[in-house]
Amino acid sequence: MSNLLTQAGTQLSEQVQAAKAAGRRLIINGSGSKRGWLPNFGDANGELLSTSEVRGIVAYEPEELVVTALAGTPIRELEMTLAQQDQMLAFEPPQFYAQGTVGGMISSGLSGPSRPWFGSVRDALLGISLVNGAGECLNFGGQVMKNVAGYDVSRLVAGAFGALGVVTAASLRVQPRHQQQQTLHLEMNCAAAVRFCRSLAQQYNPVTGTWWHDGVLSIRLGGSEAAVSASVQKLGGQAANVGTLWQDIRDHKHEFFKASLQVGAHQPSAPLKLCRVILPPAAPQDLPGVEAASLAVEWAGGLRWLWHDEPQQVRAWAESVGGWVWVLGEAASALGNLSREHLALMTEIKKAFDPAHLFVSPLNFAVVETADEPAHAH
Repeated sequence: MSNLLTQAGTQLSEQVQAAKAAGRRLIINGSGSKRGWLPNFGDANGELLSTSEVRGIVAYEPEELVVTALAGTPIRELEMTLAQQDQMLAFEPPQFYAQGTVGGMISSGLSGPSRPWFGSVRDALLGISLVNGAGECLNFGGQVMKNVAGYDVSRLVAGAFGALGVVTAASLRVQPRHQQQQTLHLEMNCAAAVRFCRSLAQQYNPVTGTWWHDGVLSIRLGGSEAAVSASVQKLGGQAANVGTLWQDIRDHKHEFFKASLQVGAHQPSAPLKLCRVILPPAAPQDLPGVEAASLAVEWAGGLRWLWHDEPQQVRAWAESVGGWVWVLGEAASALGNLSREHLALMTEIKKAFDPAHLFVSPLNFAVVETADEPAHAH
């Protein structure tokens, strides 16, 4: 099976080296499932480097809770393999358009509704294979959970959106699937829902997801039959068969995420933008004037989605309460409100992996000034 990994690395390395020799920049692309999240770079900025043909499960050891898969492997295919052993990717990676790949999962660093309780993509990442801007095949981390030797470089790649190189393969920690799942619906306003979720965190409940929208708080419970049943009785609310609710939230198929959303009587002065707002879960207030139909809350209050026509207003509010905003489709939004010190550090890391700036990424839009060089955009 190691031949599969070697062949994949060689294939991508040759493409990177050819582009470097020709002076062409590269836009790494798997299935294109994150296209709504990122700016449209355009063909003039670089040529596509597709990982879609680099696919397959390299190794899977259910008893060790570890799987290694190539970058172009569809997440759905990987999850079907894990399900045969009653195992799962606990961080619930989104599968937008049902086309998400392992490489895109790592590069975006996005996680689903279970993120606060089961960790992120980065937390599950044990090791990674990468082709850098020089066309070199690099390996970081390993394929076991107890593998600590120096700085864990593999975690830098998670969420870097291809700024550091092309992911060839990744080794991930998996977890057993829940014996039982149940969803409760409780009617309450947004402020009450956030308070209720914070109270849940102060006691044991096998919560695996929360979602508030349009006056209803949905709480997903998962674990042993005894633990789920006990929490259902304690929390009350209405138990419901929710069908694909949580998958729809994860993959943005829920009604809330539709671009045609109209917000009551509000007449926006500009097209509505979808803002992903990361906040301290107990952030005390919401943006004034936002109607309930334009707001949804996940992660027990830690993730709030807003449709808004003035993203800068959302950004100012989020920063005032210690938060961070990503406006979907905007180039610089992936950088959030990072300080110049953080941006300078990111620039140095970028230089180490891709000194010629071969790879085009939303994280290349930083403007940084250091002691030995003038301000520049890259």
